[in-house]
Amino acid sequence: MAQRLKVLISAYACEPNKGSEPEVGWQWGLQMARFHDVTVVTRANNRAAIEAGLGPLRGRQPLPRFVYHDRRGLLLDLKRRVKALQLYYLLWQKSARGIIEQLHEAHQYDLMHHVTFAGFRYPTAIWGHQAPCIWGPVGGIESIPFKLLPWHHPASLVREVCRNTSNVLQTTPMHVLPRRARATTLVLVSTPEMQRTFARLGVESQVMATIGLKTGEMPYRPHPPGDGPLKLLFVGSIIALKGVDLALEAFKAAGAEATFTLVGTGNYLPAAKRKAEVLGLGSRVTFKGRLAREQVLRLYPDYDLFFFPSLHDTGGYAVIEAMFNELPVVCLACGGPGLAVGADCGIKVPLGPRPRLIAGLAEAIRWYAQNRGALAAHGRAARQVVLRDYDWDRKGEQMNACYQEAVARYRAEPKHPVARGGCSGMGGLTNLLHGLFSLKGLAVGAVGLFLIGLAR
Repeated sequence: MAQRLKVLISAYACEPNKGSEPEVGWQWGLQMARFHDVTVVTRANNRAAIEAGLGPLRGRQPLPRFVYHDRRGLLLDLKRRVKALQLYYLLWQKSARGIIEQLHEAHQYDLMHHVTFAGFRYPTAIWGHQAPCIWGPVGGIESIPFKLLPWHHPASLVREVCRNTSNVLQTTPMHVLPRRARATTLVLVSTPEMQRTFARLGVESQVMATIGLKTGEMPYRPHPPGDGPLKLLFVGSIIALKGVDLALEAFKAAGAEATFTLVGTGNYLPAAKRKAEVLGLGSRVTFKGRLAREQVLRLYPDYDLFFFPSLHDTGGYAVIEAMFNELPVVCLACGGPGLAVGADCGIKVPLGPRPRLIAGLAEAIRWYAQNRGALAAHGRAARQVVLRDYDWDRKGEQMNACYQEAVARYRAEPKHPVARGGCSGMGGLTNLLHGLFSLKGLAVGAVGLFLIGLAR
């Protein structure tokens, strides 16, 4: 029988019914409380939503204990006013490390697990406490290839170039990433690209999708046989990295009897509408704007094919929601969608030069338009993939196996420097920022400015 452990989970983002990373933090906390005595350290800002979410669950299932923590004063105000999310997150992790140290001294946890943020580039507060730890699933290494960068959309171009540059720098052998990985007992990654990156650094990792669905609670109606024009659907942020421009060009090039509906909004929406007009797509393309999740879930069965050529997407909630509703997926062979979509439940187009990419996407649309039987068969297979690999209850069982493995691995090599850690994950920049924005740092800075003024 598997051992019941005392577990501490670090989940900066953790809120029910909010989707994305907050949902990931919430679900991992709930799932692991099925098997272990779990304490979740999260933001105080999440408290109201968490307590409301816990209410209906009390008495029905084991629940984690939540410890709420936030920075005070200037830092919290800075985050709210100028949306300095990354800065606040770094400094939150620094202070959360002290909270975790106190909790560990009092409770002696058998395992620590960091779940959100799930980006590989950020430090976490769980390292260096002389306890086995799991990092992830982490992702974020997926980058847009140079020739596919959004050269026609300057705001997006700057963001993606900075991201690509950061990815290259942070994954060099001389950077902090290898030390962070070696301080971790078990590294979990959300995409094959992330696994290959760690492998190049000599670090073993296991692939596990970050996202999941409570499939038993989701609305579902059998997908009716399609007739008439092929109905394509995209759901997501209308931003450059989602490949919306590729989707529109491929839809035009396909020349199939089809319609294309896009649900969502974002900074690329005006450009996407202009592009659809320039391509002469007219009434065949519909932009519905942002819809509530309940509306989107009811929308899926009205379509035949999910079209999602995202250039880097660690997760892709909309992809697995569409698959749950028996929609095959056409996507690129990268990131979270590439992991979810198998050969029998969609078509993955390999990354390559832009003309070849558009041609591949267009051919996928034509193929499904001409093979309605395969469309239905792939849709049924897509739903089975979600029920097997993306149901949260099943994912909880998989993570429980990882917990047992991590503890066994740590105990087998009690004196191994990798297992014992020693890396706090807080590099020089994090420590510098922490000092600058602490009360002590502000006082030192004020005295320094005062002395400079006297010297002039």
